[in-house]
Amino acid sequence: MMASMEIYQRIVRETKRRRKGRREWKIEIPNDVMEEIVMRLPVRSIMRFQAVSKHWESVIKTRDFGARHMANQRSKDPKLMFVGYSFYNICFDQMDLETTSLEESLCFDIEEINGPIEISECCDGLVCFYCLTQAVKVINTATETLLPPLPLANFQRLHQAHPDPDLERDLRLEDDGQPPVPVPFISFTMFGFGKDNVTGRYKIVWLYNIYPATLNKKKKTRCEVFDLEERRWRFVTTRALDHHHILSNQRPPCANGSLYWLTGDEQGYPSTQTKLIVFDIHTEMFQVTSTPPFITPDASSDKIGLCNLDGRLCISELKGDCEQEFWWRVEECDKWEKIFSVDLNSTSSWFGGITSQPLTPLAISKDNNKVVLSLTHQENLVDFDLDPDSTVYDLYYSGSYGLAVPYFPSLSLSFSSF
Repeated sequence: MMASMEIYQRIVRETKRRRKGRREWKIEIPNDVMEEIVMRLPVRSIMRFQAVSKHWESVIKTRDFGARHMANQRSKDPKLMFVGYSFYNICFDQMDLETTSLEESLCFDIEEINGPIEISECCDGLVCFYCLTQAVKVINTATETLLPPLPLANFQRLHQAHPDPDLERDLRLEDDGQPPVPVPFISFTMFGFGKDNVTGRYKIVWLYNIYPATLNKKKKTRCEVFDLEERRWRFVTTRALDHHHILSNQRPPCANGSLYWLTGDEQGYPSTQTKLIVFDIHTEMFQVTSTPPFITPDASSDKIGLCNLDGRLCISELKGDCEQEFWWRVEECDKWEKIFSVDLNSTSSWFGGITSQPLTPLAISKDNNKVVLSLTHQENLVDFDLDPDSTVYDLYYSGSYGLAVPYFPSLSLSFSSF
């Protein structure tokens, strides 16, 4: 506020001088104040601002400036990114959380794929998209920066050489109004994508149950890590997980420098002996913990939800009465806090009558105190008023898309050379 007032006073003084006949119109703004101003600009305006001078180009390209810009972005409501794809292109639509108005749209042509594309969680404005046997690609949609394709993970190369028929299923597709036809595709474990809070590096962590072709009775899981700055895959120890399998078809969330998975049975199906797997992205060490005390001890893992909500780990359980309770981890005081509960009988009309699958909260709007809820494979989104006395649910969005994720536009990796 003081800096803004100082700038205002200088403008007033210069205005008075100009009125007296001075021809010069010059306002000198301290660099630190100017940085604060630039930091609050939209990403594309910042990218253009680099052309002002070599000094500002060098400032904007620093990791510190990018981190401060991201911190400023996180003080606001996130955007929602809707991702859709076909066999030959992928599109990213950015929408305002409060108004649902389309702000930006970006499409890329991609090579023909042999199965569905998977989309990672968004981390500092970066998103990964990939197939089981095709390279992972990382994109910053705000700056339209698409990194070169990553080398295939060992997990991907193994499936190329030894396809597993147990993972093949039929996906029914419609083409130009023709009747649906079955198309084989591969179902596989999705990787986690997150940031090392100590070094600032971004890492992909692909934890998967042992592939049958290399069955090892002593080891149940393997894990490969890809550091975007090292540009190579490497194995990390899963010794802490030797007696556990992970639940298939989960997208592990990242919160506070760690990634999280739920355990499953030997086939990767839901289990009533659910544990929480935690991976520290900095130390690259796993640990297995019990689920929090508010989760029913014998709850099936397919009734438990994990996600990052407003920067915190959020865990929920869908109870037998169709009520789903949502809790998040408050790191500052090392405790769990219940934030809201949802009656799925009240949302089922927008989600195909489904009350047996847990909902996922995408984002909380600080402006109107509402949370946006989604359900896997359903195209509607519903919002819920977080007022304790409210039971109001509304259709928030309806449209065709592959995945919706909360998103903060950023400068991440925009100036990296790979």
